[in-house]
Amino acid sequence: MKFTLYTADCTGNAKNTNYPHQKVITSEADLKKAVAFDHVCALYDNFSRSDTNFQLSDVVPMDCDNDHSDDTDEWITPEKLSEMLTDVAFAVTYSRHHMLAKGSVSARPRFHVFFPTMPCKDATFHKAIKTRIYKELPFFDGNALDASRFLFGSKGEVVWHER
Repeated sequence: MKFTLYTADCTGNAKNTNYPHQKVITSEADLKKAVAFDHVCALYDNFSRSDTNFQLSDVVPMDCDNDHSDDTDEWITPEKLSEMLTDVAFAVTYSRHHMLAKGSVSARPRFHVFFPTMPCKDATFHKAIKTRIYKELPFFDGNALDASRFLFGSKGEVVWHER
């Protein structure tokens, strides 16, 4: 499995739009090192994150906050995802709110899934892929389907699921 992330010089800065550091991910160790910083899953003109600046992506990020249900039996975990998608390669990093209460919502598994893809040079097509995944797997966050999604840095464990 191989995909590319672009990292910022900071962590935890929601207003940052600059992601100048290309990180080619080929292992759990690569992923863990890269996601210590805020990151995006596409190259943008002038490294400035926005849908209009989208140039290239070889990975589709999906966000799972498990806010589709308050029933713990319906929550998705990386292990359950592995059982569902046995023939699909993906990697997982945990959200900064993983197993923590967030607002009025109880603590629950929260994580990001990276699905490597063929290179895509079109933001609209990239969003369409994310929308199709969401329609098939509606436990992913339907509000995180844009082509310029950034993810906060995380220092937790990662999951590497080869097919």
